[in-house]
Amino acid sequence: MRPEHLSLQLIAWIYLVNGTPIAQKGGLGVLDISDTNDLSVRQRFEEVIRLDCASQRRKALKRKTDGDARIYIPTCSPKNSLLYDKVQCYEVSAYCWCVDELSGEPKIGSSTSRGKPKCEETVVTTIAPKRVRRNNRCKEKKRTRFLRRLVSTIKSEMIMNGVNSTKVSRDSAIRWKFNQLNINHNNVLERREWKPFKSVLLEWKNVRQCSRNLFKTCDMDRDRKLTFEEWRKCIVQEINRVPAKRPDQLNPFLYILRPE
Repeated sequence: MRPEHLSLQLIAWIYLVNGTPIAQKGGLGVLDISDTNDLSVRQRFEEVIRLDCASQRRKALKRKTDGDARIYIPTCSPKNSLLYDKVQCYEVSAYCWCVDELSGEPKIGSSTSRGKPKCEETVVTTIAPKRVRRNNRCKEKKRTRFLRRLVSTIKSEMIMNGVNSTKVSRDSAIRWKFNQLNINHNNVLERREWKPFKSVLLEWKNVRQCSRNLFKTCDMDRDRKLTFEEWRKCIVQEINRVPAKRPDQLNPFLYILRPE
């Protein structure tokens, strides 16, 4: 999709404000409203949180004006304000990282506290190494590392959404993500609510089996739903078995700062 068409083809969550599905494909959908004459569709769509840089920057600046001095303010591309600049920086923590220009999503392993990273994509020609078949089952230490990474990723997401870092903890992150996924606010996560988040987790390297079976393994009573208590116990009890050995394992930006 070309930048000049971004204003007509907007990326949005698959649910409108009242819960009516728009599209369903991996959690995020593309709604093409360029040819519709239905004003109600346009008006309802505008109520959805817009992910383009200009909209997010306006909201962040308003929150800063209202007194939130720690809010992260995205930097937009000088060529097109709907796109994100390739390099984003958070002044409070002095971190900078590379992002996807269209979605603003951080690129794993690109963050640094020593100046700005080089975000230009380079093509490297190498001879593909011989593939080694690995056991991809999610057991013991591998599952613990996966869950610790999950919590750290949620923490970093909270901070980048403007939550004060002093209020970010493991328990608050678990509750925050549960509430975010619970679209119909019935205090139970259903599979259709879980599916968009699952598609994101499946993109993580070397932990596909952990990502695929997370909902199933947390569903203690096998009713195909997750209560908050099931969600919390599934994560906390497993992590507590193997405490973090180093302080950097508690860093909420750990999996943005380091490559997979």
